[in-house]
Amino acid sequence: MYFRFGAAIVLVVVISVVGVALEKQSLSYRRAISQQRYRMDVLVEQYAQMRLKAQRLGAPARTIKSLEENDDLKLPKRAVSRTTLASPSFRDRRRK
Repeated sequence: MYFRFGAAIVLVVVISVVGVALEKQSLSYRRAISQQRYRMDVLVEQYAQMRLKAQRLGAPARTIKSLEENDDLKLPKRAVSRTTLASPSFRDRRRK
């Protein structure tokens, strides 16, 4: 009779230890996912700021002003193709 009681206690302890281990692993996965989401938000914000800066630098008023000052009709070379300025989600869809 003591053997059955001891086996039941051991079984309950093993199940609880496995449950704690699974919960710990689950929490570590959640932490990693939240860190990735934060990093993604930061990257999206940086992307938007850089795109806004690129649009401001290429604004027509600025271009016309520089042309009037230099009296040159040189067209600026395109350093970045249009596909690299598209949002990452659109690029992924085009590749498929």
